[in-house]
Amino acid sequence: MKKTLQDILIDANSYLDLSAEVPTGTELNTRINFADRAVREAASTDQMREFKRVYVTNTSTLATIPLPADFRELQTAPYIMNSSGSWVEYVPIEPEAMYEQSTSDYWCYLTGNRLTGYYLYFNQMISMATLSITYQAYPTGFATLSDVCELDDEEYVVERVESLVLESRSDDRFQIKKADVEKRLSNMIGRGNKPTPGGTNQTKKNFTNPLA
Repeated sequence: MKKTLQDILIDANSYLDLSAEVPTGTELNTRINFADRAVREAASTDQMREFKRVYVTNTSTLATIPLPADFRELQTAPYIMNSSGSWVEYVPIEPEAMYEQSTSDYWCYLTGNRLTGYYLYFNQMISMATLSITYQAYPTGFATLSDVCELDDEEYVVERVESLVLESRSDDRFQIKKADVEKRLSNMIGRGNKPTPGGTNQTKKNFTNPLA
């Protein structure tokens, strides 16, 4: 069963204060912030399966497509289905590289930011077709104690909260706990990079997000 934020805080408090209950007052707010930070840190470390999203929409005659509000970066190249039913790949490029590209080729680039929203510009847009974009989303975070942890390994969040609290207390045990956290994060990323059963093991495309 997935752990809620309340479960995570109780587990952490059991270790830190030897009390299996949710902390209160300022300590509660601090540890909620630490739990949010743990998830954000994990999401920014690698392209994780927990934050993989597929956005499917129909194209119009416009070459610029607005992206979902939780968009962080592309995970793969976007694809548009042409009139013959085949998927056409649009290679992501840096915006400044557009002047080096052929105007007859299929390529795209990102514009915008988190404040105004992200957009994808497509060269040679295939209009009135199906567009599929696989991307990494920003974590939703914890809004209430009943919110479920987005990560597969909730114990990573528990131990990260513990390590941050110990560090804030100048407790030397935080070094040991931090090492355990890094090991859990590495294992979680490794599991996420395993090939899908029945599929092929492919190396991720190295696309540098110019907006990161």
